Amino acid sequence: MALGSSSTAGSGASSPHASFPAQLDDELERRFAGWDFKVTNLGVGGQLASDMLERMDKHVLPREPHLVLWQTGVNDAIRDIGVENYRKTLRAGIEKLRGLGIDVILIQMQFYPKSERVQGYTDYLRVMHEVAAENEIPVFRRFSIMKHFIKSGQFTADQILSPDLFHMNDLSYGCLAGLMADAIEDQVSPFLRSRENATAPSPTATAPRADAPRGTAPRR
Repeated sequence: MALGSSSTAGSGASSPHASFPAQLDDELERRFAGWDFKVTNLGVGGQLASDMLERMDKHVLPREPHLVLWQTGVNDAIRDIGVENYRKTLRAGIEKLRGLGIDVILIQMQFYPKSERVQGYTDYLRVMHEVAAENEIPVFRRFSIMKHFIKSGQFTADQILSPDLFHMNDLSYGCLAGLMADAIEDQVSPFLRSRENATAPSPTATAPRADAPRGTAPRR
């Protein structure tokens, strides 16, 4: 489940299917044949972390997700709601989700040219990492990746941002989805291999009858 603001909702994308949650869904199913992934997009443009926290009870928890990708901090930094308020909100949200056994990945704010002129922008990044370290949860380094792409000359801001030079575009949403899938695959693959080894039939096991019903594909 992708919880976030406009860059989760897909602002700047050419269509809803070009948003990062939709592209991530496709990417995961391509990599894990036979598994049916469902990545739900809960992005709402302009929301603060506190708005997302308020939505958790109604929109997130009833769906019982395995994993929440929480993208936040952009609007908090721009409006400067206070880094300590932001810290408290992140802690409360993580505690609520993990209290129900839901895994969490935090997603950094995006890098865009004017972000370097937003006073305190990097303070919100720092707080996200501090809260993640306290709770031993991963942070997807979107800001760092996007900044590297632009500063290294691999891409220009025009190439990976929409015309407003703030929101992402199809290309950068696709990069985000691919790199997020890499991270998830790194964590999930060892578990799947161990599970397959544990359930593999022994050489002397009786083969199923040809007319035995087949099981449905596992769902995730």
